[in-house]
Amino acid sequence: MLTSPIQLILKINPMSRKVIIVLLVFAFIVIAAFVVWKWAFKKSDISVSSEKATTEIEAAVLTHEFEKDEEACNAKYIGKVITVYGVVNSITSDEQYATIYLKNEEDISGVMCSFNKDVLEVNSVQKGNRVKIKGVCTGYLMDVQMTKCSLEL
Repeated sequence: MLTSPIQLILKINPMSRKVIIVLLVFAFIVIAAFVVWKWAFKKSDISVSSEKATTEIEAAVLTHEFEKDEEACNAKYIGKVITVYGVVNSITSDEQYATIYLKNEEDISGVMCSFNKDVLEVNSVQKGNRVKIKGVCTGYLMDVQMTKCSLEL
């Protein structure tokens, strides 16, 4: 006659039964925590497409502002969701990320916009296109750096 797992657990001595129950509860908690972490935190790392931008600015104007007064711009833009628009100078990509570089030909520096590949279809953007991109400004290192970007329509 077949016995169910519950009947098998009931046949085990009470001390071993407690250990098994504690291990099962611990395993459930670990799995639940992993699922919540993966759903809540990893999704938010992909892009800021659902967030409202605090500023909308031309890429060349943003770059010139950082060149003039980096300290003031750090306080004004870093960590904030902003929307920039400009002309695509180049597009690069690897296995996980794609980067669109917004820069006018006559300018020395521009805005580097980093996308998670799950957010951007690289073939949808061409060099010379005028685009609008929303992302988090992370600073100025010869170019203004933006992460978690999304292409705005």
